[in-house]
Amino acid sequence: MLQKAFGFLFLFVIAPLCTGLLWTGKKKEKRYGIDFIYLAGFLTQLAVFQLVAVPVMIVKSHGMALLCNVMTGALAGLSVAGAGCSIYEMRRGGGRSIWAVGCNRLRIFWRSLSLECKCFWLLAFLAVAFQMYMGFTYASFDGDDSYYVVQSVLADQTGVLNRIRPYTGLSTDLDIRHALATLPLWEAYVARMTGIHATIVAHSLLPLFLIPLTYLCYFEIGKKLFGATSVRLPIFCVLVSILQIWGNTSIYTNATFFLTRTWQGKAVLANLVLLVQLWLLLEIFDGKGKKRGQGGVFWGLLIVNNIVSAMMTSMGAFLAAMFLGIAGLLAAIRERKPSLLVRAACCCVPNVVYLLMLLLL
Repeated sequence: MLQKAFGFLFLFVIAPLCTGLLWTGKKKEKRYGIDFIYLAGFLTQLAVFQLVAVPVMIVKSHGMALLCNVMTGALAGLSVAGAGCSIYEMRRGGGRSIWAVGCNRLRIFWRSLSLECKCFWLLAFLAVAFQMYMGFTYASFDGDDSYYVVQSVLADQTGVLNRIRPYTGLSTDLDIRHALATLPLWEAYVARMTGIHATIVAHSLLPLFLIPLTYLCYFEIGKKLFGATSVRLPIFCVLVSILQIWGNTSIYTNATFFLTRTWQGKAVLANLVLLVQLWLLLEIFDGKGKKRGQGGVFWGLLIVNNIVSAMMTSMGAFLAAMFLGIAGLLAAIRERKPSLLVRAACCCVPNVVYLLMLLLL
């Protein structure tokens, strides 16, 4: 029980929050909230896992123990570095910790809202909680689980990385098409760290985490579109919840994948990774962030998010690069700055490397 609690706190609370502090820089209490820090930290955590898992998987077939050791060390190092930088900036500036500032800002934000706005926020929270409850208690089975979830179980229980055929249990060569998308290995890593069975991690634990994380991205997008204190922001979140809850018009909609196949890479790509990319593009091309010197942070997160897109599915790298390329081209034409297209192309370098690996390995 202690391993489960500590493993969960480390992977889903401590590591993302502390790692996200590395993206804040100086005077972070004036620029960033805890929501930004958590999103940035969690994306960085996934990107580091992709960078660690792919070479370990290619070099060593029985590499699960090595993958866990290297990844845990990397997360611990990033967490210590983020916390250390935050403490250093706080002591040098003589200010309060970012957590105290964040809690104070949240309290001021809630008090500044009208009664109508508070009611809509309560409705939005209830809608998200309802989806989390249904996702946990009515965990659905999908045919793809016989491949992807079994890969997670095999990696956790045998220590073999993508060299056992899930359908038969026989040994096989490394299937590059599926193996380079390492989300099943990350789920196996979560299972190892928490002591929870990989199937339970996929079907029960991840919906409780990925559903509110996705709505956190919608919250960031809504802030850019409507403003943090506008009553339209919680209404926007409620409308998104309605579309997701009643979006099962076919088996192919993103709402169907979001609530019934939450743990699969294609669902995370469509509902989280591409959503993060949209949020970052809104931040970059808004103009306000560049005046405050924040543009470089969001460009850096675009690179991280592109690495994460390759982690989800073999098509993820292509789709994320195409999305960013089109957005960069349109922004370059609108702003009459070819450098924007060059920056977008540089952010797509991880995607190109990933696609070349799919062709050459």
